[in-house]
Amino acid sequence: MDKTILDFLEKNRVGVLATLLLDGTPHGAALHYSFKIDPLELYFSVDKMSRKCKGLIERKEGKASIVIGFSEEDWLTLQVEGTIRIVDNPNTIKEIKKVHYVRHPNSLKFENDPNTVFLLFRPTWLRYTDFNTEPPKIILTENF
Repeated sequence: MDKTILDFLEKNRVGVLATLLLDGTPHGAALHYSFKIDPLELYFSVDKMSRKCKGLIERKEGKASIVIGFSEEDWLTLQVEGTIRIVDNPNTIKEIKKVHYVRHPNSLKFENDPNTVFLLFRPTWLRYTDFNTEPPKIILTENF
């Protein structure tokens, strides 16, 4: 994974996650994320009753996209497409919690809420763009 992208993921904490509802309608929400590097996975702690989870409960896995970086001061952005699912394996949840709660300690208050679940996003395509240069610097990665 390109160091520029990893540094960008580390610097930021919030992204917009878009998932598909059961009828195919896209649904976007701004969420805190955490991640691991090898292989690259992003994690989100959410309420299982939320709109973004309803389609995943029935389908088990879906397509999703994430955008990180939307500052007019920085002019840097990361667009990512991939698959998403609700994590149900207790060992995987335990490992995600180690990563997520270190990055977002305020989320610990939801740890024992029975409606709290983790979403696991695996990229299939990403594009990092730095609009501060002419031409813009683009890092494109496909087929993870």
